Amino acid sequence: MFLSKKQKPKNMCVILDSSTSRVLARGSLEGPPDGMNIQVNITEGDIQAVVVAENVQIVPADEEISPKLGHVIQRKTNLLIMESLRELTKDRVRENLRMPVDFETYLYPMDGRPGRYPAKANDLSCGGISFSCEGISFQPGEQVEVVIPITRTAPLLLACQVLRRWEESGTDFFAAKFLDLLNEQESMLRESVFNVQLKSMQKMSRR
Repeated sequence: MFLSKKQKPKNMCVILDSSTSRVLARGSLEGPPDGMNIQVNITEGDIQAVVVAENVQIVPADEEISPKLGHVIQRKTNLLIMESLRELTKDRVRENLRMPVDFETYLYPMDGRPGRYPAKANDLSCGGISFSCEGISFQPGEQVEVVIPITRTAPLLLACQVLRRWEESGTDFFAAKFLDLLNEQESMLRESVFNVQLKSMQKMSRR
């Protein structure tokens, strides 16, 4: 079962270091998100890294709330109060959210070729995906549906357009951009990328 119906996102947000685009923490927005100050209750991640960062990006899961650039002005245990400096564009945030991934998936050609083809994802962002596959090839401009199985609920089945193809060690790799994403689908993709970044950060901190 693939997700297609709209789902109401919660007040979850993720906080990124503005200089490195690294995910620092995740939490929930408390109070109005559009005031001069933003309150975030941190639930996961490195709260101290958020406090000491010069500036951070506050990125809500809800597409109707604009991401902000800000910095911490007060801490009350796990509650951070941040001064909002300015809004960030959606495209800027999307560019910053590309992470290496490693999961098995399936491709469904949209040109009439029957069947599904196994593939391996290499990186994922809110705007697109790169993958490797055997047994089928695509040219730039061709469209294909890809399964994104790492979302919290049902897997996403998304249409994408191949942008480029290259070969490494006898394996074909493809970079593709997503087409006609619903806001809810992009929110789920964003959260999936956040989760990958948080897990990576947690593994690094345990070393």
